[in-house]
Amino acid sequence: MQGVEGKRIAALLSDGFEEIELTEPRRALEEAGAVVTIVGLDERARTRIRGKRGLDEGQSLKAEELAADCTAEDFDGLLIAGGFSPDQLRIDADVLRLVGEFDAVKKPIFFVGHGAQVLISSKLVRGRQITGARSIADDIRNAGALYRDQPVVQDSNWISTRGTEDLGQFNRSIVEKLAVSAPTPAG
Repeated sequence: MQGVEGKRIAALLSDGFEEIELTEPRRALEEAGAVVTIVGLDERARTRIRGKRGLDEGQSLKAEELAADCTAEDFDGLLIAGGFSPDQLRIDADVLRLVGEFDAVKKPIFFVGHGAQVLISSKLVRGRQITGARSIADDIRNAGALYRDQPVVQDSNWISTRGTEDLGQFNRSIVEKLAVSAPTPAG
Protein backbone atom coordinates (compact mmCIF):
# COMPACT_ATOMS: atom_id res chain seq x y z
CA MET A 1 0.00 0.00 0.00
CA GLN A 2 1.22 3.48 -0.86
CA GLY A 3 2.83 5.09 2.19
CA VAL A 4 3.33 1.81 4.08
CA GLU A 5 5.96 0.10 1.93
CA GLY A 6 9.18 -0.42 3.89
CA LYS A 7 7.99 1.18 7.13
CA ARG A 8 9.29 -0.63 10.20
CA ILE A 9 7.03 -1.69 13.07
CA ALA A 10 8.30 -2.89 16.45
CA ALA A 11 6.04 -5.60 17.91
CA LEU A 12 6.66 -5.66 21.68
CA LEU A 13 6.14 -9.16 23.08
CA SER A 14 6.68 -11.20 26.18
CA ASP A 15 5.50 -14.66 27.23
CA GLY A 16 1.75 -15.10 27.13
CA PHE A 17 0.98 -12.84 24.16
CA GLU A 18 -2.39 -13.62 22.60
CA GLU A 19 -1.33 -15.19 19.31
CA ILE A 20 -4.08 -13.81 17.06
CA GLU A 21 -3.58 -10.31 18.49
CA LEU A 22 -0.09 -10.39 17.00
CA THR A 23 -0.52 -12.56 13.90
CA GLU A 24 -3.53 -10.75 12.41
CA PRO A 25 -2.20 -7.17 12.72
CA ARG A 26 1.23 -8.40 11.62
CA ARG A 27 -0.27 -10.05 8.54
CA ALA A 28 -2.21 -6.87 7.65
CA LEU A 29 0.87 -4.69 8.08
CA GLU A 30 3.15 -7.02 6.10
CA GLU A 31 0.61 -7.41 3.29
CA ALA A 32 0.58 -3.61 3.04
CA GLY A 33 4.39 -3.62 2.74
CA ALA A 34 5.54 -2.90 6.30
CA VAL A 35 8.34 -4.80 8.03
CA VAL A 36 7.39 -6.12 11.49
CA THR A 37 10.21 -6.81 13.94
CA ILE A 38 9.63 -8.88 17.08
CA VAL A 39 11.07 -7.02 20.08
CA GLY A 40 11.51 -8.96 23.32
CA LEU A 41 12.60 -8.20 26.87
CA ASP A 42 15.76 -10.20 27.45
CA GLU A 43 18.26 -12.63 25.95
CA ARG A 44 15.93 -15.55 26.71
CA ALA A 45 13.42 -13.95 24.31
CA ARG A 46 15.90 -14.50 21.47
CA THR A 47 15.32 -18.23 22.02
CA ARG A 48 11.60 -18.35 22.80
CA ILE A 49 8.62 -16.11 23.51
CA ARG A 50 5.62 -18.29 24.28
CA GLY A 51 2.28 -17.35 22.78
CA LYS A 52 -1.19 -18.51 23.77
CA ARG A 53 -4.53 -19.14 22.11
CA GLY A 54 -7.09 -18.34 24.77
CA LEU A 55 -6.15 -20.72 27.57
CA ASP A 56 -4.19 -23.06 25.29
CA GLU A 57 -0.53 -23.01 24.32
CA GLY A 58 0.09 -21.03 21.13
CA GLN A 59 3.03 -20.65 18.81
CA SER A 60 6.40 -19.54 20.08
CA LEU A 61 8.45 -16.82 18.43
CA LYS A 62 11.99 -15.52 18.76
CA ALA A 63 12.85 -11.89 19.40
CA GLU A 64 14.81 -10.26 16.61
CA GLU A 65 15.66 -7.24 18.78
CA LEU A 66 15.56 -6.42 22.49
CA ALA A 67 13.78 -3.39 23.94
CA ALA A 68 16.99 -2.25 25.66
CA ASP A 69 18.70 -1.96 22.26
CA CYS A 70 15.88 -0.12 20.46
CA THR A 71 14.84 3.51 20.19
CA ALA A 72 11.84 5.12 18.54
CA GLU A 73 14.24 6.37 15.83
CA ASP A 74 14.66 2.74 14.69
CA PHE A 75 10.98 2.29 13.81
CA ASP A 76 7.97 3.99 12.25
CA GLY A 77 5.37 2.49 14.62
CA LEU A 78 4.82 0.29 17.65
CA LEU A 79 2.45 -2.67 18.07
CA ILE A 80 1.55 -4.09 21.49
CA ALA A 81 -0.44 -7.34 21.43
CA GLY A 82 -2.64 -8.30 24.37
CA GLY A 83 -2.90 -11.44 26.44
CA PHE A 84 -0.68 -11.85 29.51
CA SER A 85 2.32 -10.30 27.77
CA PRO A 86 1.51 -6.66 28.72
CA ASP A 87 1.69 -7.62 32.41
CA GLN A 88 5.41 -8.32 31.97
CA LEU A 89 6.05 -5.54 29.47
CA ARG A 90 4.57 -2.87 31.75
CA ILE A 91 7.16 -3.41 34.49
CA ASP A 92 10.20 -3.26 32.19
CA ALA A 93 12.03 0.09 32.30
CA ASP A 94 13.29 -0.26 28.71
CA VAL A 95 9.76 -0.89 27.42
CA LEU A 96 8.42 2.14 29.28
CA ARG A 97 11.26 4.27 27.92
CA LEU A 98 10.62 3.05 24.38
CA VAL A 99 6.86 3.67 24.57
CA GLY A 100 7.54 7.16 25.93
CA GLU A 101 9.93 7.88 23.05
CA PHE A 102 7.33 6.82 20.47
CA ASP A 103 4.70 9.01 22.06
CA ALA A 104 7.01 12.02 22.47
CA VAL A 105 7.61 12.14 18.70
CA LYS A 106 3.98 11.20 17.90
CA LYS A 107 4.81 8.00 16.05
CA PRO A 108 1.90 5.56 15.76
CA ILE A 109 1.28 3.26 18.72
CA PHE A 110 -1.17 0.40 18.12
CA PHE A 111 -2.40 -1.70 21.04
CA VAL A 112 -4.82 -4.57 21.45
CA GLY A 113 -6.86 -5.65 24.49
CA HIS A 114 -4.62 -5.75 27.55
CA GLY A 115 -1.92 -3.86 25.64
CA ALA A 116 -3.44 -0.70 27.14
CA GLN A 117 -1.79 -1.71 30.43
CA VAL A 118 1.61 -0.81 28.98
CA LEU A 119 0.39 2.72 28.19
CA ILE A 120 -1.12 3.00 31.68
CA SER A 121 2.22 2.09 33.27
CA SER A 122 3.99 4.52 30.93
CA LYS A 123 1.92 7.26 32.62
CA LEU A 124 0.75 8.54 29.23
CA VAL A 125 -3.02 7.91 29.26
CA ARG A 126 -4.36 10.81 31.36
CA GLY A 127 -6.86 12.73 29.23
CA ARG A 128 -6.57 10.38 26.26
CA GLN A 129 -9.41 8.36 24.73
CA ILE A 130 -8.67 4.65 24.45
CA THR A 131 -10.30 1.27 24.50
CA GLY A 132 -9.03 -2.09 25.63
CA ALA A 133 -10.21 -5.35 27.10
CA ARG A 134 -13.38 -4.75 29.09
CA SER A 135 -11.75 -6.38 32.12
CA ILE A 136 -9.33 -3.43 32.39
CA ALA A 137 -11.87 -0.64 31.74
CA ASP A 138 -11.66 0.43 35.41
CA ASP A 139 -7.85 0.45 35.23
CA ILE A 140 -8.02 2.71 32.16
CA ARG A 141 -10.47 5.08 33.88
CA ASN A 142 -8.49 5.08 37.14
CA ALA A 143 -5.37 6.09 35.20
CA GLY A 144 -7.22 9.16 33.96
CA ALA A 145 -8.10 8.08 30.43
CA LEU A 146 -11.53 8.17 28.85
CA TYR A 147 -12.49 4.54 28.26
CA ARG A 148 -14.55 4.01 25.11
CA ASP A 149 -16.36 0.68 24.67
CA GLN A 150 -15.92 0.77 20.89
CA PRO A 151 -14.25 -1.59 18.42
CA VAL A 152 -11.47 0.89 17.58
CA VAL A 153 -10.53 4.22 19.14
CA GLN A 154 -8.07 6.64 17.58
CA ASP A 155 -6.61 9.47 19.66
CA SER A 156 -3.82 11.40 17.95
CA ASN A 157 -1.03 8.85 17.26
CA TRP A 158 -2.71 5.99 19.18
CA ILE A 159 -5.06 3.34 17.84
CA SER A 160 -6.55 0.91 20.34
CA THR A 161 -8.98 -1.98 20.11
CA ARG A 162 -10.89 -4.07 22.64
CA GLY A 163 -9.61 -7.42 21.42
CA THR A 164 -9.84 -10.25 18.93
CA GLU A 165 -13.46 -9.62 17.95
CA ASP A 166 -12.49 -6.19 16.57
CA LEU A 167 -9.26 -7.06 14.75
CA GLY A 168 -10.69 -6.62 11.23
CA GLN A 169 -11.54 -2.98 11.84
CA PHE A 170 -8.36 -2.45 13.88
CA ASN A 171 -6.16 -3.84 11.09
CA ARG A 172 -7.69 -1.50 8.50
CA SER A 173 -7.24 1.45 10.87
CA ILE A 174 -3.58 0.76 11.66
CA VAL A 175 -2.63 0.32 7.99
CA GLU A 176 -4.41 3.59 7.11
CA LYS A 177 -2.70 5.41 10.01
CA LEU A 178 0.71 4.06 9.05
CA ALA A 179 0.17 5.14 5.41
CA VAL A 180 -0.21 8.79 6.44
CA SER A 181 2.47 8.89 9.15
CA ALA A 182 5.89 10.34 8.41
CA PRO A 183 8.58 7.73 7.75
CA THR A 184 11.68 7.39 9.92
CA PRO A 185 14.57 9.13 8.15
CA ALA A 186 17.04 6.68 6.62
CA GLY A 187 20.42 6.81 8.22
